[in-house]
Amino acid sequence: MNGIVGVMATNIPYEVVAFSDRRLRPLIYIYNFPGLTRRTKLKGNVLLDYTLLSFSYCGTYLASYSSLPEFELALWNWESGVILCRKSQPGVDVSQMTFNPMNWHQLCLSSPSAVTVWTIERSNQEHFLKAKSVKLPLEDGSFFNETDVIFPQSLPKDPIYGPVLPVSAIAGLVGEEAESFRPKDDLYALLHPTMHCWTPTSDLYIGCEEGHLLMVNGENLKVTVLNKIEDGPPRVERNLISPVTMAYQKGGVLASGIDGFVYSLLIKDTDYKVEDFLEVERPVEHLMFSPSYRMLLIQTDKGSVFIYTFGEEPTFEKVLEACDGKFQATDFITPGNEYCMVRNIVLFDDRI
Repeated sequence: MNGIVGVMATNIPYEVVAFSDRRLRPLIYIYNFPGLTRRTKLKGNVLLDYTLLSFSYCGTYLASYSSLPEFELALWNWESGVILCRKSQPGVDVSQMTFNPMNWHQLCLSSPSAVTVWTIERSNQEHFLKAKSVKLPLEDGSFFNETDVIFPQSLPKDPIYGPVLPVSAIAGLVGEEAESFRPKDDLYALLHPTMHCWTPTSDLYIGCEEGHLLMVNGENLKVTVLNKIEDGPPRVERNLISPVTMAYQKGGVLASGIDGFVYSLLIKDTDYKVEDFLEVERPVEHLMFSPSYRMLLIQTDKGSVFIYTFGEEPTFEKVLEACDGKFQATDFITPGNEYCMVRNIVLFDDRI
């Protein structure tokens, strides 16, 4: 390949790395690891750039998302090099895309304004993508009444004036416009998701810019705003946690924002409490567990990389000093003691 590396993803069971290039009509390359031999090359219809890549946790499936002009979600069989299905969302930018680890038929795509769960439906060799949006709460964590949104706020008390009509019907709208129409006065500010992660029960945890933590049922997409429990007086300087990155751990999640701390969010039912887990010298941009969950990979905004090793005597060591340039991705590669950072293509080993 020639040019600059775009986005990257790793597939641990198959020991492969996928990355795109940045050029007109970019390609996706699949390389074996550790041999670094090219396994296949994927060519789609994207004109400018891929923004996200994600492997399924089982099977030979790869999801890709592109920027303008297509804004296209595509599902590949990377082994055979074919696109199984695709769906365009004009004007929709996505910041994170993940497969459900327990069910490759589910994908979650999130941005600061929306969270969508896509279901991959299959009939023989045909694949189809079906989307369902998560109904986010208001900025204060409360939920709005659907009836108040659909129908006028001032309902007539006397039925002599006829049936109560939806606002869209009063406006004379039909079809899809009628379903999504909202009067200007009825638009409310919603929570802004920053990061999500799946759980072993196929539920979702979603961190929000406003400091709320949401739990979403993976089947019916019902949203629960988790209640934060304070054991002691709140620390004003670190009372609001707006996660930049999250990683699932048993009993909750690890989360980090721009304050240079990694927090452990311990979740029980609909309550959670926050404990300090680790202090890092810089804001953390990426958290990733190794396949064995024995190590935690931590990347800062300046490019420094740390490894936290769990055990009776946990260790915390810096394995890469801050570098010039912005890395595109960081991830573990099988057997779990090696990790990969992309600017061009750079592989680091924890023996170094």
